[in-house]
Amino acid sequence: MEENIIVEKVRELTSRLLSEAGVELIDLTYRRESGGMVLRFAVDKAGGITIGECGSLNRQIGGILDEANTIEGPYSLEVQSPGLDRKLVKTSDFERTIGEDIYVITYGPVENKREFTGKLKWVGEESIKIEFPSGDEVTIPRNMIAKAKLHFEF
Repeated sequence: MEENIIVEKVRELTSRLLSEAGVELIDLTYRRESGGMVLRFAVDKAGGITIGECGSLNRQIGGILDEANTIEGPYSLEVQSPGLDRKLVKTSDFERTIGEDIYVITYGPVENKREFTGKLKWVGEESIKIEFPSGDEVTIPRNMIAKAKLHFEF
């Protein structure tokens, strides 16, 4: 069975569990890596997800998949948080980071710039608004965003 078909079946089988746990599925992949096939869930929830919660979800998801017998052959199952460097793509990704510093690269110039770092102030379906440390703001059309992620200074 093709990887994308497996991913969709797994998504269907686990959506109820994830919803009931108050967890958002950020990414789901099934691919060959050096140790064999890996099914990887990246999950998050408001306030962040703990290692213990990832472990519990791993056991529950494993049980669901074993019962459904969806994946033939051996594979590794991983449930993890999306990490600090996670990309912001969906509206919910941006909404979760309102008030946080983000870094955005655009496909083309927006107010004569292509890179922006500042506090995410507002999110809409069509655009986002970033406030710079100076207090100035810029509105960036969502269709112009090539890459967006949280920005951390260490």
